Formats: sequence, structure tokens, C-alpha cells
Amino acid sequence: MEDVLFERKDQVEIITLNRPQALNCFNNEILYALTRRFAELHQDDDCRAVVITGAGRGFCTGADLTGGGARADAATPVGMRLTTHIYSAVIRGLTTMEKPVIAAINGDAAGAGCNFALACDIIVASEKARFIQVFVRRGLVVDMGGTFFLPRLVGLSKAKELAFSGEAIDAQKALELGLVSKVVPHENLMDEAMEMARVLAQGPTRAIGMIKRMLNRSFETDLETALEMEASLQGIAVSTPDVVEGITSFLQKKQARFTGKSC
Repeated sequence: MEDVLFERKDQVEIITLNRPQALNCFNNEILYALTRRFAELHQDDDCRAVVITGAGRGFCTGADLTGGGARADAATPVGMRLTTHIYSAVIRGLTTMEKPVIAAINGDAAGAGCNFALACDIIVASEKARFIQVFVRRGLVVDMGGTFFLPRLVGLSKAKELAFSGEAIDAQKALELGLVSKVVPHENLMDEAMEMARVLAQGPTRAIGMIKRMLNRSFETDLETALEMEASLQGIAVSTPDVVEGITSFLQKKQARFTGKSC
């Protein structure tokens, strides 16, 4: 059985972490498969949106602490640094891929699994979902981009509270804090996530990808740099067929039919 599954429906790539017996905790097979697939999807024009979920009753509970998710020398400083680089490669691939990515959180998202979810562009949570910055319970520091994403989503003070305490946050509380975009009944989770993905996939996905790129850099960018980036990427966007379609459909008062093509 594959530890991570890839499926394509209606130009939407569905990625399922598939170690339900281990609550989909990361092992090297999953980490390397995700890194490869994100690189492939970045160049795949037929893929216009991505949905990530977990099999069984958990989304992802972080690193496999039985040894499957790390180097044999992970207890040494160098070994742990190199192990962490594997996790970091997944986050880089996810955030630099110019496709909208929706996380469908079906259960516990803990540790690196929580921060993997937070790295996605939009998070739809089942009412059974929980989010846990579990690192402190193991004497570890936050990783997999959590120190970047968490304070940007909930603010610095609340991020410290969650990271220092390791408190489990249920789906409704996560919605109130701004960790997730939407909470839905458990049985409707994939239908809701797929409908959202299909809508995005029918949009001007080249422009959406460039908007994602700019927003991901917005917190460490000054106004002048942001304005320059907007001008540069707007120059690229205006050369795409979707701009012609968008303007023509507006003038003709008809529904736009975007393709996401470069030319």
C-alpha cells in the first residue's frame, strides 16, 4: 500500500496521506513523494488546484517518532538539521507552487502535520478536526514553518500561547482564531473542499498563482517592494489569454471561461 496517494479529478490534484494506522505521521516515503510531486505539479498546466487530506481519522500527526521519519543519526545536531531540511523541502515546494492548495483537515493535525496544514492556502476543517502545536510536549521546538505561519495567522501573542502550551484547538476555536477558513460537517468535508477547488480551478489560475506568490511574501516586504512586485507580475498577467477573456466577457456581459494558459 502506498503511503501517499495521488489522484486527478477535473484538473484538481487530490493528495491523500495514507498511513491511517499511524494517523498519517510523516515518514521518508511521504516526505520525498510530496517534494517530488509538488515540483511536478508546479510545471503541470493541466493541474489547476490541489486538495490535500488524510486517510482514516487523522490528517497528520507530524513526524514518525518510531524512526521512520528521520535519519538514523537524527539524535545528533547535524543529523537533526539534515532531517529537518527534508521537512523544509516539502514546505518550500508547497508554498512556491503557483497553484491554489486547499487542506481538507479530517482529524488531528499535530506538530509538523499542523504546520503542513497551515502552509496551505485555504484550510477547510471537519468538525472533528483538532490543531496541536505538540512540539513542546516532546521538548522540541516548532518546525516545518510553524514559526512563520502561526503568528501570521493568529498574532504573535496567541502564537506564543499555542506553541508554549501545546494546547489542542478544536475546529470551532480554530475558526474563531483565523487558523481555518471554514468548518463543515465531517461527512461533507471532501465535497466542500472539492467544490472549492473546482471553483478555483475554473478561475484565472496563472493570476491566482502569482497572487499567492505575492501574498506569501507580503509580511516581510516593504510597500515600495510590494508595489514593484505588483507592477512586474501585472505585466506578466496582462500577457495571458485569461486577461483577454476576462475583459471581453465583462464587456459582452457573459460568463468568463478561463483556461489558466500562459499563451
